[in-house]
Amino acid sequence: MLIYLNDQFVSKEEAHVSALDLSILRGYGVMDYLRTYRGRPFRLRAHLERFIASAKEVGLKVPTSLEEMEAIVEELLVKTQFEETSIKLVLTGGISDDQLLPEGPPTFFIVAYPLVPFPESYFKKGIKIITECYQRPFPQAKSIHYLPAIIGLQKAHAKGAVDVLFYDEKGHLLETGIANFFALKEGKLITPKEGILKGVTREVVLELFPVEERDVHKEEISTFEGAFLTSSNKEVMPVVQIDDLLIGKGEVSPAIRDVMKTFSQETKKTLLNI
Repeated sequence: MLIYLNDQFVSKEEAHVSALDLSILRGYGVMDYLRTYRGRPFRLRAHLERFIASAKEVGLKVPTSLEEMEAIVEELLVKTQFEETSIKLVLTGGISDDQLLPEGPPTFFIVAYPLVPFPESYFKKGIKIITECYQRPFPQAKSIHYLPAIIGLQKAHAKGAVDVLFYDEKGHLLETGIANFFALKEGKLITPKEGILKGVTREVVLELFPVEERDVHKEEISTFEGAFLTSSNKEVMPVVQIDDLLIGKGEVSPAIRDVMKTFSQETKKTLLNI
C-alpha cells in the first residue's frame, strides 16, 4: 500500500490525519474508488470528474486539478507495481476548531493498494441480497459516511447475503451502499433513476445496452427475470435471490451473462487506451 498525502508519497504507517479533522469528528468528506485492468486505470477521468462533483455537492473544493490527480494516480501505479490496483481518493473537511464547521483547508489523499477480487462463485452462480428501507442524504455525492451501509452489510452477512438493497419510504428500490442496481423485466433492462449515486460502471452499462431508467418498486421484485449489481469492484455481479424471492429461478439468465461478457470486453479496451 502506498499513499499520496501532503504532496508526498508515504507508507500507511506514515500517513496521519488530525484528530480534529471533520472526517473523523463528523464524517464530513467525500471519496471515490476505481480499479485497474491489466495495470491501467479504468475510466479514470470519469471517476475524477465525479470526485470533484461530489466535493462541490457538499461544499468542498478539491485542492488539486484533475490533470494533477491523473498524474498522481499514474505515479502511484508506477511506484507500486501491483498486478491489479485499487485506487481510493479522499477529501476530508479539514481541521475545525469548533469541531463542526469547516475552517481550514481540506485534507486530500490518494491510496493505492492491491485489488482483492470477489470470489469467482459470485459471478458464476450469482448472489443473494436483502432489502432495507433507507435513503442516503445528498445521493449525488459519494460521501465517506458509510454507517448505514456497514450496518446493512452486517445484517446481510448474518442472513447469508452479500449486500443490502435500499428502498425509500414509498417502496422504490434505490441502490446498495456500494453498488447500483439493475433488473431484467419482460426482456428489458431497468434501473432506478432518482435518489441514487450514478456510478461509473452504471454509466458504462447504459452506454452498452438499452436501459429504461425509471422508478422501480419493491413490489416488482417477484416479476424480475434477472438482476445484477454494478460498481467498480463488483463489476457486473448477478443477483439470483432478493430476500426470500428467487430471481430467474435462482439461476443467472443468459441475458445477464451477456451484460457481464460485454462489460468485460469493454474493460479490455483500457489497455489500448480506447
